[in-house]
Amino acid sequence: MKGLFKSKPRTPADLVRHLRHLLPYAAPNSAIRTTKRLEKVCELRKVILEMRTVLYGDERLEPAEEACVKLTQEFFKEDTCYMLIASLPHLDPGVLGRCRVISCLAF
Repeated sequence: MKGLFKSKPRTPADLVRHLRHLLPYAAPNSAIRTTKRLEKVCELRKVILEMRTVLYGDERLEPAEEACVKLTQEFFKEDTCYMLIASLPHLDPGVLGRCRVISCLAF
């Protein structure tokens, strides 16, 4: 019964789109409730972890070359890289560690 409610994995385009949506919440903003901001930053961590899984795989799956290429293309299609770099000073150390994985997209 557990398997019925599992969410299907996001496509690389969905991951990048969701990352772009969440990055503005990284910076402290008095117009946004603290609880909502923390919730979005937690979601941001999960998205970056999903992107890492696409790039490097996990204990069950090897990375798929096509998915890696698509993720890289989507990441650089718009200014997502710039947005991520601009958000780095506002991210906590746990997210910063995961962002090093994202830097591999550039190489």
